[in-house]
Amino acid sequence: MFLYLFLIIAGLSMAELYVLIHVGAVIGALPTIGLTILTAIIGASLVRSQGLQTVFKAQQKISEGQIPAQQVIEGLMLVVAGAFLIMPGFITDFCGMILLIPPVRAYFAKRVLNSKHINFQVPPGRGGDGNTFEGEFHRRDDHDNDRLN
Repeated sequence: MFLYLFLIIAGLSMAELYVLIHVGAVIGALPTIGLTILTAIIGASLVRSQGLQTVFKAQQKISEGQIPAQQVIEGLMLVVAGAFLIMPGFITDFCGMILLIPPVRAYFAKRVLNSKHINFQVPPGRGGDGNTFEGEFHRRDDHDNDRLN
């Protein structure tokens, strides 16, 4: 597992350097640096606004008595998108921008939820197993005269 992760990160870093060098050769070094900074700033603001929308949707699901499973997965995808957009490079910026498209994010969230690795179980009814009782209690000292025993 560690070897695969290392190879992915190393391969992505080399691909990013390759693309940055070629873009820098075409448009120049300073415009390339400015473009990477601009995508990070725009991406961060988009992640923030879409993150707030996802939180509001999750709150709405909770108020309806439903589990906001899709919104949780989409929120995690927004975190990944933010990390991709902050990292310098055009490949990660492209991946981050793709994750910022709501229908794409919803599609991937549904695929994750339908996979066999994640299982959100909804308890029957809002009260769990139906054995919820409502009552009151009063704290009394052991020296009270009207105690039960």
